[in-house]
Amino acid sequence: MRYLTLLISLSVAAFAVAQESYVVAPVDIIPVGVDFAPSLLTDSTVVMCSLRDRGTVTHRNARTEDPFSDMYAFKWDGKQAGAPYLLSEKLSTVLNDGPATVSKDGNVMFFTRNQNPEERTKHRENDHLGLFMSTKANGEWSEPVPFDYNSNVYNVMHASLSRDGQQLYFASDMPGGSGGTDLYRCEREDGGWGIPVNLGKEVNSASNELFPFIASDGVLYFTSNREGGLGGMDIYTSKPKGIRWTSPSALPAPVNSIGNDIGYTSFTTDRRGFFSSDREGSDRIFSFSRTLPLFSSCKEQLENNYCFSFAQPETNMIGDLPIHYRWSLGDGTTIDGEKAQHCYKGPGKYVVALDLVDNASKEVFFEQASYELVIDDIVQPYITCSDSLRSGRNEVLDAIHSKVPDQTKEEYHWDLGDGTTAEGAVIKHNWKAPGDHVVKLAILGVKRGTRDLAVQCVTKHITVIKGFEDSQDGNVFTQYQDAAGKMHDFNFQALPFDQFSMAVKENEDISFTVQLFASKERISLEDARFTEIRKFYPVFERYDPVKGEYTYSVGQAKDLKEMYKVFQKVLELKFLDAEVAVIHTEKVTDLSALSLLSEQDLNNSLVRSSTVLFETGKATFSADFEAPLNKMVKLLADHPQMNVVIEAHTDANGSNDANLKLSQQRAQSIMDFLSSSGTSSDRLVPVGHGENHPIADNKSAAGRAKNRRVEFRLVMREEQANEKR
Repeated sequence: MRYLTLLISLSVAAFAVAQESYVVAPVDIIPVGVDFAPSLLTDSTVVMCSLRDRGTVTHRNARTEDPFSDMYAFKWDGKQAGAPYLLSEKLSTVLNDGPATVSKDGNVMFFTRNQNPEERTKHRENDHLGLFMSTKANGEWSEPVPFDYNSNVYNVMHASLSRDGQQLYFASDMPGGSGGTDLYRCEREDGGWGIPVNLGKEVNSASNELFPFIASDGVLYFTSNREGGLGGMDIYTSKPKGIRWTSPSALPAPVNSIGNDIGYTSFTTDRRGFFSSDREGSDRIFSFSRTLPLFSSCKEQLENNYCFSFAQPETNMIGDLPIHYRWSLGDGTTIDGEKAQHCYKGPGKYVVALDLVDNASKEVFFEQASYELVIDDIVQPYITCSDSLRSGRNEVLDAIHSKVPDQTKEEYHWDLGDGTTAEGAVIKHNWKAPGDHVVKLAILGVKRGTRDLAVQCVTKHITVIKGFEDSQDGNVFTQYQDAAGKMHDFNFQALPFDQFSMAVKENEDISFTVQLFASKERISLEDARFTEIRKFYPVFERYDPVKGEYTYSVGQAKDLKEMYKVFQKVLELKFLDAEVAVIHTEKVTDLSALSLLSEQDLNNSLVRSSTVLFETGKATFSADFEAPLNKMVKLLADHPQMNVVIEAHTDANGSNDANLKLSQQRAQSIMDFLSSSGTSSDRLVPVGHGENHPIADNKSAAGRAKNRRVEFRLVMREEQANEKR
């Protein structure tokens, strides 16, 4: 049987059980190959069995002339697959290798292979499949070690490690089973593995049970050719029930098909994952996701209120004393008087105090009252955009400030009210014509503590007005209501900005810039689109680690009036998507002070080091810098939710192009060191800025030395940051 000896491939479709459905799509892996039995190496890397001719094949399948399987991997960004690459030469033999299962930390692998591949090529009856273990150190996989329960008289294969690494599931045709191949489990004991235990007749049948996968919540998936499926081999699932299992049920179409469907694997919440199928004639990898109807029950978005009015108690304690009331509002703001009105920046806990203050000395005479004011956002998805948008230009909408604590936030879906949809936490949309629209935002995820799907949806009414160019210079008359309910009116000139990014604390040291645009792909500052603007202003490139975007801006000033002149010039040069953005003063610290900072202080901080000694004109750094870098390695190990952007800078000696290339190579070399020391490369982004961001004068040796530096921008991943709010 092929899937036993080989160890073990549409269009998008969906089925409905109650409201839940599966969406399935083929993964386009280029170049095309015969690929099957996927599993997760990391959250962004998939390892699979693949029949690919590497040019060094010495043995082929006698029946099909295909090469035998090797373990390949590919990167996965959530939608597209990267080019496949051989996982490791050490893990490849002349016969079949794979499938694999990898521990949560990515450093321990169990995989299937022929126990004696050279012997197998000569005497087919003298070899059986076995499990082998390899460990990862310094980015390399070790020589495989055979599993304790491999046998010369039966097969042991297709392993799956539990998320905590304490249980190992596998398939075997060892004596005493129900027939064909059965599923077994070993428990970790004193650094080794206990005796294999058959999962019992609730799971196993007289047919073949293969390719077990144990999900993070303990649910078992496996492949079987038993009766009751859709045809061929199908994927089944069974839930733990005490020491036993529930009766297995086949996953419905489109996961299962009339072909052979094998090798289910999923991410932590079991909402998305992969499997393989030969339904199209040849084995290939498919992705799947579980989903719900998105926009069937949307509520109107409620606005969060951060504005309050405070009044002193009815009892007047002052009388004729030369003292007055002072409100301390818990965020650094103080207001004198019997009443105070104040708008806070956002949610939080604020200690509001009312003091009696001496008029002459300004010292506190008596602490009259104090209480804790708790401000919290409304639990709901939240659409951030203006109520009035402009036609004919890309408008930014985001869901970053959504609060849905009872579920994960895995997908953001938008209905823009004009017949178009979009996905992502931050999107841009161009409404072609003026009009009123209802924008919908649905956040899809899994309920915390369960594997049940959850979706929450809100609506927001917006008005799209005629194109920006018609009113950019005109004064606008508007009104607003203050915290006490009083109406005010004022005039202003249009200067668009994002209301959250512009929010600043009172007395905070900030400046403004005009952002031309943002891009997921990095763009050279020599690009033709910057030619005209650079005649007037230098263009600055920055990397936003939260959104994963490069931003390009011009101008920097403390005064919005000065920035408005820059903004007008930018529009004149046809950058119609330009926005005014805030540049916050950076929290700069040194590598040596990392251990003294709290997680809150570390988030969005800049760690600077000017002690990196690179060889002149090269990306190789001195071994003396390894000790400081190891502090960064420890920091990232202690805070696994932190990502880091590695930014390398040069002085102005040499050409700008050469410096840019050199700085990128240096940032990459730092990333390679951190990665080889155990930090996942998925958490690291290398960016070389060349000479474009000096912090000192390049005319002096001392200034150039300061400019030759490496900086680490620390940022908490969005999901983790939201959980801590």
